[in-house]
Amino acid sequence: MARARKLFPSYGSALATQFLAALERERVVARFVAAYVAENDRRGILGGDARNAELAATIGREAMLAMITVARQALPRFFGRRDAAKLTDDESSAIEAFSRELLVAIDRAWHRTGEDARRFRRDLAFYSEFAARQSAAGRGRAQTALAREAPFIGRCALLLDPSMLEKARQAAQRLHGELDRRTRKILARVLRAGSR
Repeated sequence: MARARKLFPSYGSALATQFLAALERERVVARFVAAYVAENDRRGILGGDARNAELAATIGREAMLAMITVARQALPRFFGRRDAAKLTDDESSAIEAFSRELLVAIDRAWHRTGEDARRFRRDLAFYSEFAARQSAAGRGRAQTALAREAPFIGRCALLLDPSMLEKARQAAQRLHGELDRRTRKILARVLRAGSR
């Protein structure tokens, strides 16, 4: 008989720490903005230290929303399930507790309370609803077309460079792919370390 896997809420806190490290210490967003500016000769979108910090923080928030969405969608596989609909009640409860701890840890790290936290959760619900629609579309053209319309891509492009929206969308799409790969790698590492 296979050993039962446990998903402890504390893994959510560990995942939050790793996500924050990827965004802040590894400077994923800052490198993305710098690369976009260099590739497209768009130094004009940078407006000094205050504007650069605001841009990085705002795109970083969107990146965190995207990373959380990817992680939550991948969690059923931890239990050997393809999607959330096939989870047992105990598995669903474990994922909910994990997700709550993940969000609380991020709120703590970003010193977010009240209205900011509610807005973040509302935006996360928007991202999650879109991801569910994309997942329901199955494989193929429909899913590929939906992937290009992901909330992260549109919102990030608009924040980055609204006057060259198509170029910004292409760059945001590449970043979205990088965040997806990075999230899955971090999630696997956190869950593997936690299950030892």
